[in-house]
Amino acid sequence: MNEHKRNVRVRLTTVNDGQQTVVDTDGEAYLRGGHTYIRYREPSADLAGVTTTVKLGAGGIAVLRQGAVRAEQRFVPGGVAVGYYETAQGAFPLETRTGAVDVRFEGFVGRAAWDYELWVGGAEAGRFEANLDVQEAEGTR
Repeated sequence: MNEHKRNVRVRLTTVNDGQQTVVDTDGEAYLRGGHTYIRYREPSADLAGVTTTVKLGAGGIAVLRQGAVRAEQRFVPGGVAVGYYETAQGAFPLETRTGAVDVRFEGFVGRAAWDYELWVGGAEAGRFEANLDVQEAEGTR
């Protein structure tokens, strides 16, 4: 199967304790093995040089980061998943306790929403709601 990529516009909104964080950036999308992958460079100064890949499929969502920060978080509907967050200063185990996951993609574009409790190093870090909106970038062939 050929791997086809498309330029996309990515908007990831996360809400925790009423605080909203928005990532709005350009990225690329590709399909492989029944999954949609969204990849983008983190625009915030805190994560400069970090590339984030979001893997979306029927079984859930995975968020992988590579660069100055390395991390893996998985979101399984109604399940618990273990991951990690690693920087030059040290590493922490992550645990996500996911509620609902709703993935609605057609090929390269679509929406996903999920909610979860995050535990970092065994301590509760809060409850989060995430919404991912991916649209084909302007000028894409």
